[in-house]
Amino acid sequence: MTAYERIWSTGLLSVGAIAVRELRSFLVSWLGWIVGALIVVPVTVLGYLGPVLGNQSATMDGVFSWVPVWMIFAMPLFTMRLLAEERSSGTLELTLTSPVRDWELVAGKWLGVLAFYLGSVAFTGVYLLLLVKDTGGKLDYGPIATGYIGLLLVGMTFSAVGVLCSALTRNQIIAAVTAMVALIVLWTLGTLGLFLQPPVGDAFTYAGGGNRFTSFQQGELQLRDVVYFLTVTAGALFVATRVLDSRRWK
Repeated sequence: MTAYERIWSTGLLSVGAIAVRELRSFLVSWLGWIVGALIVVPVTVLGYLGPVLGNQSATMDGVFSWVPVWMIFAMPLFTMRLLAEERSSGTLELTLTSPVRDWELVAGKWLGVLAFYLGSVAFTGVYLLLLVKDTGGKLDYGPIATGYIGLLLVGMTFSAVGVLCSALTRNQIIAAVTAMVALIVLWTLGTLGLFLQPPVGDAFTYAGGGNRFTSFQQGELQLRDVVYFLTVTAGALFVATRVLDSRRWK
């Protein structure tokens, strides 16, 4: 077996090809650019310019706080068509009968939307450069580094949930609304835990994505928070793969 055949057998080449195709479709789609703009403008106004106009010191904390909030509503728009559109058009059945395996299709589409998400939030680097210039480089880079790690993990989780919701239906609107509701619940579970008695309240607090992200903003890189986001991501992608597998045998 040649080196190429060994790499091909792993499925990585198929995943990469699907991811590139999905990323390219976002770059040439008007929806991708409009949704991207809807992220840039609110985060800029509320996260960066807001404190400045309020005579407060500009920090990256406001930016990190607003990006996940807006992504709750933007990510479902990114992911709603990934599998739902293929199901409604009938191309999903053709894909499932091809040599591409279910997990390769799910992973490729997930990586494609994740790459576009990372490109959408890359604009926050402009604020970081402005802060470096204004402070002469005297910044606490710990919370900034962990904040970006948190945004990466949030993007991985949100996009995985969106892919799962897109796999469950052939209607893009239903996929978007379902993903939006799921992300709202996932993000706010920790808040509900404040009003409940232990151990139920503790369980809700543990499951709340918003609570987990706070530690990254504070400059803390805790293993349990990283594991939380990775677990939800892996779980959503696994279920999405099983959903596709069930379609294959219908």
